[in-house]
Amino acid sequence: MGRLPAGMMILTAAVLLAAAPGLRAQTAPATPATPTALTIKPDPSGEIRVLGADGELVSLALNAHGPQWKHAPQSTATATSTALPGGAGQKIVGTLPVPNTDGGALKFTETLTPLPSGFRVEYEVGVTQALKLNGLQVSLLLPVARFGGKELRIERPEGDPQLATFPVDQRPDQPGIWGGEGSTLAVAPGTEQAITIELLAPADVVVQDLRQWEQPVFEIRFPALMEESREIAADDQFHLVLTVTFAAPLKWAAP
Repeated sequence: MGRLPAGMMILTAAVLLAAAPGLRAQTAPATPATPTALTIKPDPSGEIRVLGADGELVSLALNAHGPQWKHAPQSTATATSTALPGGAGQKIVGTLPVPNTDGGALKFTETLTPLPSGFRVEYEVGVTQALKLNGLQVSLLLPVARFGGKELRIERPEGDPQLATFPVDQRPDQPGIWGGEGSTLAVAPGTEQAITIELLAPADVVVQDLRQWEQPVFEIRFPALMEESREIAADDQFHLVLTVTFAAPLKWAAP
């Protein structure tokens, strides 16, 4: 299971005055350069990627674990995308096969709405038949090379915010970074790489280092369930809404 444009420059315009006794060259006030826009690009499967000038910054995906913890990434989904009226975004409807479930699959509707510096995404998820799941979640993936050593700030529904750090070096047998209930998460706050994830309502959050599973990314997981062999009825429904914003404007690329 993603990079940000080059750092902001400060442009200074020097204004030279006509030579005259007692006058010196003066400098106009510094004006910050406009950050280079990022690009949001949904894959045909519905996985969302945000790209900078130097490659992928982050990705967001629905995914699941079937029995024996067999992973079902959203990249294996079959989906169709429809543009919303008036350029209001995309609606992606699809099915995601889940291993070890005798042909079972997730069925999902994903509504993606662009914002000036981010996006809002709503997931409605069910199943095609009664089945067992070990996990069902939406995962935000951050490349270790970019975010190692950066801070994570978690706003909680009660109590003071909590801070965690994405480790630079892998900690053997300690993939967990933070877990609990959160409402807003700020990745690398105050930097050019800042990302803010805001949930519509407080929810469980699990933050972990996936290098132990040979993936060079940190995962911020929003689990609908994490329970071995959980029985899911054919009419069960799961719902998640979140907003993701960045420190630079965002432009849209159709899937």
